[in-house]
Amino acid sequence: MKTTGICPKCGSDIIARVPGQQDETSIIVDWGGYLTSVPVARYVCCTCGYVESYVESPEDLVRIRRKFKLYTPRREAEIP
Repeated sequence: MKTTGICPKCGSDIIARVPGQQDETSIIVDWGGYLTSVPVARYVCCTCGYVESYVESPEDLVRIRRKFKLYTPRREAEIP
């Protein structure tokens, strides 16, 4: 929805952007004497309620990558 403005679930173009804030939806990346977190913006379809969440700052994405282990799903070929 962020790039197309169209809901992938219902096809509606009635999309609201909820800006990221320092709240319970933030991603905590550091606790070095004070809390440092990354805001997460949300795009909400106002027709069906589908929600997508994004970290919008490239600098914040770098901070997350440094803090957390990268997720690498197992390939189907590797599953016995």
